[in-house]
Amino acid sequence: MKICVVGAGSAGCLTALQLGFDTNCEVELIYNPEISPEVVGQGTVLLPPALLWEATRFNWYENPIHATFKTGILYEGWGKVNDKVFHPFPADKMGMHFCPWEMQEHVLRSGNFKVTEGDVDPKDVDADYVFDCRGKPDDLSDYYELKNPTNACVLGKPQWDTSQAYWSRHVATPDGWTFIIPAKEDSPSHSGAVGYCYNSNITKKEVAEYNFLEMFDVEITKHIEYKNYGAKNPIDGRVILNGNRLFFLEPLESSATQAYVEWTGYFIRNVLSGRNLSKDASWEIRNYIGELQNFVLWHYQFGSTYDTPFWDYAKTFTFEDKVFDEFLNYGKRDWRGVVSSPEDLVYAQWNPYSFKVWYDGMTKH
Repeated sequence: MKICVVGAGSAGCLTALQLGFDTNCEVELIYNPEISPEVVGQGTVLLPPALLWEATRFNWYENPIHATFKTGILYEGWGKVNDKVFHPFPADKMGMHFCPWEMQEHVLRSGNFKVTEGDVDPKDVDADYVFDCRGKPDDLSDYYELKNPTNACVLGKPQWDTSQAYWSRHVATPDGWTFIIPAKEDSPSHSGAVGYCYNSNITKKEVAEYNFLEMFDVEITKHIEYKNYGAKNPIDGRVILNGNRLFFLEPLESSATQAYVEWTGYFIRNVLSGRNLSKDASWEIRNYIGELQNFVLWHYQFGSTYDTPFWDYAKTFTFEDKVFDEFLNYGKRDWRGVVSSPEDLVYAQWNPYSFKVWYDGMTKH
């Protein structure tokens, strides 16, 4: 079986790496070298670093992608009860922050798959299956809107050393929130290591930039406007969408790269075991994306230290999900009850422990 991946951003590289390492298929990645990955630094949860270790023997000493440790996410100014809430990863596992440019270069040289330069339409590629990882589509008519209160971000280059922290910082602001990614100063992603996320329908661009500079010691490098969306048809015959071609959701929980790896893993488990990708597969990935959306929205329900139009607006994003409610009930138990929950019990990417961390952080001193 031959599988092609079109596009070499983070999604394309991770998809091809996983297919090339975990299967016996012929895997080819086709990409346009004139299209560069985003400058903004990226953060992961647990699966992408594990894949890099297994498939490329990435290690922290050589560290060819200038990655930094990510042991969790520190929320500052969220809710009304605690100044800070830390969402930790398991002590025996670790995420990472990395530069997309250097990740691309490292994975393309790994030897796990064939690399071809070219600008192609996935439907014209000669392969049994094709993963379309070409990034955000220009036309969103075949996509549905995901609920989220942010739609824009000002990127900044920090004028201080962020690399000494072992976690991402997500700081509430009057207009939304700001991510601060530990990035090495000699990495290209250092110029986009801080991002001021806001809603452009509530806060004007000039006001957002002014407030960004007032609150953080940064040099503004880029302004991005975005929409949160998901694909109506994640699978079109032999063409499978992944990455930002599949969905985009603001980076509050750094869930994107994990989702790319899990969706590729779903393909491997099902197609390579002789089963076809059916309508059930499309429903499952859309449901998964819906759970990502809901868990992120839940963070806004408790407000922040700021009583502003943005936070009033953010709290209007409600949802109904019986499965979410069941996980929240786990989160309200004592720690022993949470720890004793089944290991494979997950809501998208989060187990009952994650629910308890946020619930307790928002309701208890």
